[in-house]
Amino acid sequence: MATFSYKDRNYTASFSVNANNQQILVITNPEKVELHIKNGNRKATRKDLQGNNREIDLEEPQRKDFYDGLIEEARKVAEKEENDRNAESVFNQQVDTEYAGQVQDFNKTLNIAVVGNVSSGKSSLINAILMRKREDAVADVGATSGVTTELNILRLNDERVRLIDSPGLGDIRKENSAVTKEFLKHIDIGILVVTGSADASQKQYFDDLRANCTRVFLVLNKCDQWDNYRPQALEDVKEQWKQCLGVDKIYAVCALGYDKQLPDDFPLDIRGVNELREDVDVFLDSEGKKLLFARHMGDKKPYAKGIIIAAVSAVGIQAIFPGRAAFITATQVGAIVSLYYLYTGNILSKGTALALLPVFIGQSVATNLFLWVSSILPPTGVVEVSAAITATSITYAMLAAVDFVLFSGLDLTEKDILKNKYNEYKNLLGSILRRLGMTDVRNLGSLNFKDIIDGLF
Repeated sequence: MATFSYKDRNYTASFSVNANNQQILVITNPEKVELHIKNGNRKATRKDLQGNNREIDLEEPQRKDFYDGLIEEARKVAEKEENDRNAESVFNQQVDTEYAGQVQDFNKTLNIAVVGNVSSGKSSLINAILMRKREDAVADVGATSGVTTELNILRLNDERVRLIDSPGLGDIRKENSAVTKEFLKHIDIGILVVTGSADASQKQYFDDLRANCTRVFLVLNKCDQWDNYRPQALEDVKEQWKQCLGVDKIYAVCALGYDKQLPDDFPLDIRGVNELREDVDVFLDSEGKKLLFARHMGDKKPYAKGIIIAAVSAVGIQAIFPGRAAFITATQVGAIVSLYYLYTGNILSKGTALALLPVFIGQSVATNLFLWVSSILPPTGVVEVSAAITATSITYAMLAAVDFVLFSGLDLTEKDILKNKYNEYKNLLGSILRRLGMTDVRNLGSLNFKDIIDGLF
């Protein structure tokens, strides 16, 4: 109900509908006495707390001016509230639609098969792909030849992600367990790990992967064995493998240093793995499964930064157009949900993420989100450069604050920390954007937010 003041008294006003589907204006005074007025009717019904009804003549000479003024003011505030409510409903529907198109389905499954001969370095490669240090490796590596001689189902504490290390898919089929049966129904990625000179016997394993996996990557591991040769020697071996298996691309990598028998100060020699990981990420992103894999990375910062850059860039582009408040809100919420999943592996509800937005500027969760968003960036009308910069700065500050809290192992209930970090990050980006001296809002979308945020990180 809308509240208003008339003749030094406070009232509330709202619309209701009676049994005949007629609109009724209800005005309530401080004593909780209600006045019910049908649209266009000059009679009203007075209802008190005891349930007594009495008809009131709104044309009564002594009270006409009072009633006219009261009803006019009541109708004005009630109509505004109803219009705001309708606009909020439309806004919420738009947010839902935009959100559904931006956030990946975290209930999907991801199956990855890493196949190769014993001692081809599959376990080391897995650790390197996942950006693990020796002390938090997920796959065991030992100096003894063939530590992993059979199928190895890596336990990532995640029922949605299965990563199997095996000499071949045939070994996975022989396992014939509930896990492997489910795994074989759909394999997203197959990685064939080879070493040394081209070996035609590997073609059967590669063809098996191609027939059963959505995407296959060929990896020439232990490329360090060519370090003492001319650079062309490694290129010649790569070309031999490509011709032997009929592929266009092979990744030459090194993943040395995960053996637990090595001295503690032995440095990891990781080469070529970044390119492989990046291409795996691109494929998984196209499948809507990138974060399912990213959450198991030893270093999550690059992925968190990617989420923030994508969101800020999208807002920077969309902020120049009027009527994009719902898109911007959905982008902010989607990024918060994605960051939460990346760091925790848990799915944050859209409602919980939405409730966080007003918290950043010190307002209560009960604050009307639509009105708050509208105050920052109007859903319709002309967008000024200051409003667009504000929307962009707020988006970055929100997400950077969430990233700080989650990276620190804290929970999103730490509202004071969120607000303090939000203010810090908002001032940082805001000052950078202001220093650029933009006067035309259209220039905001052309900014390289990646370079700007790289500097801030």
